[in-house]
Amino acid sequence: MTNWITGISENEWKSKTASGLIANQEAARAAEKVGFKVLSYPRYNSHQMREEGWQGRQTRIEGLVAGVKPGDTVIFQYPTWVNNNNFDGQFIDTIRNIPNVKIAAYVWDIISWVHDDRERDYSGDISLWFLSKFNLVMAANPKIAKRLRTLGGVKCPIMPLGVTDILYSNTLKERKFLKRLYFTATGINPTMVEDYKAKTDFYFIGPDWAMKEENGEYKPHPDNFHFLGQKFTDEIPAIYEGGFGVVAYGRGGVYPGMVKYGEYNNPMKLSQYIASGLPPIVRSNSAHAGWVKEQNIGLVIDDLNEIDEILDKMTEADYRQILENLRPWQQAVSRGHFAQRACLEAVRIMRLGYVDGLSEI
Repeated sequence: MTNWITGISENEWKSKTASGLIANQEAARAAEKVGFKVLSYPRYNSHQMREEGWQGRQTRIEGLVAGVKPGDTVIFQYPTWVNNNNFDGQFIDTIRNIPNVKIAAYVWDIISWVHDDRERDYSGDISLWFLSKFNLVMAANPKIAKRLRTLGGVKCPIMPLGVTDILYSNTLKERKFLKRLYFTATGINPTMVEDYKAKTDFYFIGPDWAMKEENGEYKPHPDNFHFLGQKFTDEIPAIYEGGFGVVAYGRGGVYPGMVKYGEYNNPMKLSQYIASGLPPIVRSNSAHAGWVKEQNIGLVIDDLNEIDEILDKMTEADYRQILENLRPWQQAVSRGHFAQRACLEAVRIMRLGYVDGLSEI
């Protein structure tokens, strides 16, 4: 019996800048270290997949899964990021039709919730309906696991993951007690600049086109804002010098549901801060607020405009204690602990029938 995990392949630029692809590839790398084989697939062109039709897609998929044998176990990273529902559906069904194969969905994002923040029945949406095809759903954390059950209509067992890994092995500089915030994103949301009135320096890492005029100059902004531009993921930890990393999503972004979704998901920026040894700032309604507060590894703040007062009261000893508390979590996240544990636990649940790792237990 062989344990497999799907893994997407893309060009270097996308593999170092697109958070969804990075998460997929990091999980595959981590699982490989504990004996899983990677079921690799290219990021096919979505339009091409439509043009090829059912038989063309099926021929490709059968070639991809040729190594999977009856009795194997497959961790299917979902969605595939090919952005074609027909491809995703056929890929899942082809694996399921191999005799005695157990298949778990390692869920990164629920596309419906990225675009829609309403409290409604989502069980008929294809991004949720697909999850009914799996023997097990591996959800980001207990909070989103509950929403998958209640609003998503997911019937199969659900196992919460906890935290997302970002593998990082380079030497990190010692973090300093600085009155400084960092925010890393795939695009700078101008509303975050508009809403922030505090005096603490705020550094933005990511594409900053939304903050530029047509002539390429930056739009007017306070002097304590610093735009560092887009960086490769493996370059970013070296940029952080100290202070805190902001996790919250700004209002009015590109995706209508992201502010609400941010209460439930495992943001990649949170993992990046932790893997970099940078204490995070999360909102009280986030899935990780209780953990951050209980472990004293960061701050729980709903209004960033309170940061001046909070940092004025904080001592260097306070900050050093936060860094000390964060260190074991930083080591776990940067070494792939959570992906490895989750994949092995999924095999344990599906093959041996254990239930103690499920969300309702």
